[in-house]
Amino acid sequence: MLSWLALAALITVVTVAVVVKLLARRRAPDPGWFIDSTRAAGALTVIGTMFAVLLAFTIFYALQNYQRARDGGTMEAISVTELHNVADVLEGHEGARLHGDLICYSRAVVAQEWPAMQRGESSPAVQHWVDTMVTDFAAFNPTNARQEAAYSQWFDQQAQRRDGRRARTAESAASVPPPLWIVLGIGATAILSYMCVQADRRESAVIQAVPIAFVSALVTSALLVVAFLDHPYDSWSGSIQPDQMRVTLHLIDDGHDAPCDARGDPTT
Repeated sequence: MLSWLALAALITVVTVAVVVKLLARRRAPDPGWFIDSTRAAGALTVIGTMFAVLLAFTIFYALQNYQRARDGGTMEAISVTELHNVADVLEGHEGARLHGDLICYSRAVVAQEWPAMQRGESSPAVQHWVDTMVTDFAAFNPTNARQEAAYSQWFDQQAQRRDGRRARTAESAASVPPPLWIVLGIGATAILSYMCVQADRRESAVIQAVPIAFVSALVTSALLVVAFLDHPYDSWSGSIQPDQMRVTLHLIDDGHDAPCDARGDPTT
């Protein structure tokens, strides 16, 4: 849905920019509004350079946050798989309960927390299973050296899972601050407005329309890329999906009893 809206916004901006430029061309005096065209081009170069530097910095910053969100989800999914393997060593009633907790945790992440992250929120159901795992693990007492080693490894993998989830949920809120968006908007508007004022009726309409069409398309596309990277879980084409956790769920949901439904909501 958002991808189509982005395409519509791109077409709208390009169309408006071209129409305004052509209207300005019709009203422009014969030599144009600028007496010194070289000085006018120099001013546009300065504005464009400043905007390009700021835009590049913003894209790089947003890309880092997008990658951090992706890496966090992958780390979390791998840790849940390892925790499932550790639970195999922690035999008995407690080990079986931990298996069920991990399955329910994974279901809740996929079915509830991912949609919640689109709203910049986390899922209470996921936190419920985190707390349940802590309680169930605290009730376990290792009885041999093999279980003691697995007991220690559980803490390490839980730390990895916690860090992965924290990185994933931290990026659900917008990271590019509003003042930066305002400056980017001013820069984009300044560039397109300046190009419109440079209209020259001595040139054909096509020659006047092509440059501003290309520039407006590039500027708008770059701003849409920033918006895409700044909202990694929204319904864009290419947004981050819980694919890794789905793979993990497919591996660990192997017939163990799970005290939850398909969405991860507790049933007991």
